Order: sequence, then C-alpha cells, then structure tokens
Amino acid sequence: MKLKISFLLIIFASFVSAKDPQVKRVRHMKDVLVSIVSDSDSSIWESFPVKSDSVNIQILDKISGKVFRSKLNVGQSSRFGTITMHLKKAFVNSPDDVDEVYAYVEISEDGKIIFSNWLFASSPSVNLFTHPVYDVRIEF
Repeated sequence: MKLKISFLLIIFASFVSAKDPQVKRVRHMKDVLVSIVSDSDSSIWESFPVKSDSVNIQILDKISGKVFRSKLNVGQSSRFGTITMHLKKAFVNSPDDVDEVYAYVEISEDGKIIFSNWLFASSPSVNLFTHPVYDVRIEF
C-alpha cells in the first residue's frame, strides 16, 4: 500500500512539473495507475496533496554556522548571501494524511540557475541541493 502511495506521489509530482510533450505520457501513466488501483483503494485519491501558498525554508550558512529561516510565497524570490531562491510551486498533504511539504524551487547564483527541482520536507536528501556554502531545506 505504501509503495502504491509513493508511486502515485512521484507520478503526481511529475504531472505537475511536466512540459507539454510529456503531458500525454504522464496522463497515460496515471490512467494505467487508475486501472490498477481497485475501487476499494479509493482513499488513495482523497489523500493527494493540495496547493499551498507558501512554505517555510531554512538555509544554513556552512561557513558561519548561521541558520536563516523565512516564509516564502509562491512566485516570490528571496536572496540569501550569494544565492537567490525562487518558489515556483508548493503543495502540502491533505489534513487526513501524513505531514509532507513539496516545493518546486529554482536557486540561482550570479544570475545563473544552479538548481531547479522539487524539495521534500520529510526527505531532504531526495533531490538534495548541494552547494559549498549553503544548505537549503524546506520545513513543515
């Protein structure tokens, strides 16, 4: 059951961030999943993430040891030292499900995008943002 939910969340995240050429493939994959999951497992569909307007972020300056915490709204950019973080999309799990926050962020340095991917609050090591000075995480 947990494997099905994890797989569905990955498909959901792919669907949300999919570009136009990929949408048909992702929709087909979702249709296949719907046919696999029986009606008795319909509670899976009720626990899909919902859009969020903001996320809490934590940035650690590895050199000074200082931790910056901030709330970032969707569409907003914020500068921390030499990096600029832009929140593109944010989702949270429904209240009936396990706490989780998903955020699609772009991080740039000197005008060049150095990271553009999903971050997960419960699994910061998934899609880890690696930088010699900063460690970026999202929080619940």
